[in-house]
Amino acid sequence: MSLDRSIKVAFEKLSGKVLEADEIFEKVKDGFIIRKKYHNNEIQLFCCECQQQLSVSTSKYDRLHFKHKPKAAPCILKDSKFTPMESEQISNYFKSKESDRHKYLKNSIAEKISKIKGVNEVFIDNKFVINPNERRKPDVLCNYFDKTLVFEIQLSKLSLRYILSRFDFYLRNNMYLIWILDDFDIHGQNQTERDIKYLNEYQNFFKFDESSNSFKLLCKYKYPFLSESNVLKTKWLEKSVALEQLKFSESTFQMYYFDFENKFKEKEVQRIKIEQKKAKELIEKEEQKKIRIAKIKSEEIIELLIQLWKNKLSETKTITEKLKDLSEFELNYLNGSQPFQEIDGQPQLHRWFKSEKSNHFRYLEFILESHFLEKDVNQKSSDNKSLLQTLFENKSIDKKYELFKLILSQGYQFKKEDEIHIQSFGYSELDSEWFIILCYLSNQLNRGYLTIQLFKHQSLIFTIESAKRKEIVGFRYKPNQWVAFANNAIHSYGEYWYQIELAFKHYQIWDLIIAKDKRGTFQRKINDFYSMNQKQNHDCEWLIHFLYPEIEN
Repeated sequence: MSLDRSIKVAFEKLSGKVLEADEIFEKVKDGFIIRKKYHNNEIQLFCCECQQQLSVSTSKYDRLHFKHKPKAAPCILKDSKFTPMESEQISNYFKSKESDRHKYLKNSIAEKISKIKGVNEVFIDNKFVINPNERRKPDVLCNYFDKTLVFEIQLSKLSLRYILSRFDFYLRNNMYLIWILDDFDIHGQNQTERDIKYLNEYQNFFKFDESSNSFKLLCKYKYPFLSESNVLKTKWLEKSVALEQLKFSESTFQMYYFDFENKFKEKEVQRIKIEQKKAKELIEKEEQKKIRIAKIKSEEIIELLIQLWKNKLSETKTITEKLKDLSEFELNYLNGSQPFQEIDGQPQLHRWFKSEKSNHFRYLEFILESHFLEKDVNQKSSDNKSLLQTLFENKSIDKKYELFKLILSQGYQFKKEDEIHIQSFGYSELDSEWFIILCYLSNQLNRGYLTIQLFKHQSLIFTIESAKRKEIVGFRYKPNQWVAFANNAIHSYGEYWYQIELAFKHYQIWDLIIAKDKRGTFQRKINDFYSMNQKQNHDCEWLIHFLYPEIEN
């Protein structure tokens, strides 16, 4: 039944002893003797926590216990419901306060701290801190300049609730609390040790330094550091510190020597910077490695291109395979290397075309056809000439027609001033006009292979272009020979007839042809065509789509 007692100890003022309820009330007879002495004023009982008078009371089951008097001021032992274990810990704490060790520590602290400049009014276990609802009597209390310091000596285990009550009380009263932990194991795992560690945000724990002649505390503090592998770790250090070396937190009313949290953040910032530096160095190292590999591969390809220029390479497959093997970075490195850069403002493409001889055709053909090698066929020379102009001014170049088409296939934008070069192909005036039409049509194409198709299927394109213009171009028919023109289209380009018919109807020449077909030749050819169900070829669909998208609608 003794576990039901919430106040397990009382201070007997006349004898100066601490009485244990479980001991003196163990036997009913002895308990009532104590009660009789209390009522005869032979003993004076006080609460070890609040120092208010206690009485000896009994329950309906005749269990004697210590009890605060009616109208007593608030006290944590009176107003809180502690578990049996917590009550036992509080009892042991109060008993330890009367131990020789506890008395030695509080007297030594008071004696030495009183000699420090700025310290006055030192109280040893005889000064109450009182507010309207609570009162506490710390082991040592003193004023230090404009601050009030309280020292609580902890020699036994305490519950978190009791520790918090002390901590919160002094915080509310703007007093700086230091726990003197006489037998505290920083690595300990009992509940009291864990509670105290987590209540101290600075991770500083103090013990009285008995070896010092002046007032000093042995401070154990957690210290953050970076390992050789840049891992942020912590270790516990110990240092004997004077009161003047302590710092004061005005937000938590804690004293500390080493600010663990801020130092930890600083080390974390340092760790991140080191990691970033390592990452940067690694990236730079990898970048240098990539550059070395790209340089080697580029030099191999450039050497093969030199051999191709000198006409010493029988085929270009080897170069193409090596280009395919390049990563995006390596390809950019190759295209940015010196052999492909301007020299004195002159683009390399112009230099090659200007210095080309008849045996260099395969080299220029490869440069123009390879989609791996960057080139701008619309870039002017250093003397403001177009690439076509540079091509036609070089009298040593053979196969100008083939190179001309290749230049167009690479996105060259044909202009009015380029028309003069068509005459050099030896065309008649009419054929030159038709060829110029194809050149302007190539401006609408954004894929090189479509330009090649344009010239390959120029008769098909002239058929659709004639319908669009409502004027026969590309064929030697007279202007009014639309039936003959249409008959030729269905006869010669039957595999593309569905697209031709769409164009004729869209551009509104279908009815014109029907009207002019007096002998019905075109209509018979139409009937014959559909009766044969001729298979259609779709290889020019994209070419027609880019040139004449409107006929699809």
